Amino acid sequence: MDSHRVSEEICLQSASPIRLTDAAGTQVRCLQGTIWITVASEPDDVFLRAGQSYLIRRNGLCLVERIGDSSIQLDRRQAGGWFDGLIRCLKFVPAR
Repeated sequence: MDSHRVSEEICLQSASPIRLTDAAGTQVRCLQGTIWITVASEPDDVFLRAGQSYLIRRNGLCLVERIGDSSIQLDRRQAGGWFDGLIRCLKFVPAR
């Protein structure tokens, strides 16, 4: 089985949460600022500060949003699915 890690650093945009589905096994690491994470069917929301991380354990809708200026790193075992689509989308967002 070919299992490799895919990692991408993302600067979050104001009022534009990242929507992830089928994200089980994805590690979200806060690199700067504070981020808010909510996962469908999870009883509590998660707040991370710089240096903290959270492993998404369930599939379903997951929202990741910044509080102030923030950046994150997403790590996933294998490329494909939502991860590749998200990265393509984020790389082609025009700078304001």
